Amino acid sequence: MTSPRPLRRGNWSVQEMARLRQLLPWRGVAATAALLRRSPESVERKAVELLRAPARRGPFAGADDQLLRDAWGAVDARLLGVMLGRTPAEVRARATELRARPQSGPWTSKERLRLKRLYGTRSDADLEVCMLRRVADLTAMARGLCLAKDKRHAAAAARTVGPAPSAAAARTRMPRWAATEVARLRELYPTLDNLAVAQALGRTVTSVANKANQLGLHKDGAVLAAIGRANVSRRYWPADHWPADGAAVTPVPSAPARHGDAAEAASGG
Repeated sequence: MTSPRPLRRGNWSVQEMARLRQLLPWRGVAATAALLRRSPESVERKAVELLRAPARRGPFAGADDQLLRDAWGAVDARLLGVMLGRTPAEVRARATELRARPQSGPWTSKERLRLKRLYGTRSDADLEVCMLRRVADLTAMARGLCLAKDKRHAAAAARTVGPAPSAAAARTRMPRWAATEVARLRELYPTLDNLAVAQALGRTVTSVANKANQLGLHKDGAVLAAIGRANVSRRYWPADHWPADGAAVTPVPSAPARHGDAAEAASGG
């Protein structure tokens, strides 16, 4: 058994500081520390040094609300207050105000992509602030997108004393794969994006991606090219031109897929 890689110590490089700025609002201190191979204490000290905002009063600006929504549930209110130039009490009060003004109606593609990014590592209560949607809406959309809470997040939530976990969190434990399911996965995986495969099998996208990786399965090159074009369109086109999540991809002739293609790209967004 190999020993874990040692933590970095000493001065921070420019690249490390850039990564901290990028990661911390979305991942929080502990996950950022693990990715940067720094101690959580070192990451928090550097975050306070780099991200401290001047003290502010009055209404929250739009950019402040966006940062709060991005980081809520990943960064604690004390550190988030430092980043916003507010007291922890003000941050919590603003989160409560945002939660009380949920949106309704059809979901945009941009909202679905945001939910995919956040759902696995945020509680449903925190997602109400992050997404400005009610838990019922979040649960229904997560079910449609075959999303599940990350195992580490679910385990940490189970250890926390508090209300019973939501139905969505309880569904994260998937049953073992039957031989017929594995055969169906081998049939579907090369030619469909992971969301379509998950919907066909009644599994989560994470479950599909993990099992495919375990079996050494890969997407056809034409399918990867089509998924790549869909992802590019989401990044650069106006939101009303984005392809719908779970829409069938139209393969075009392409080179064979290389081993090790990212599972995230195969998920269709």
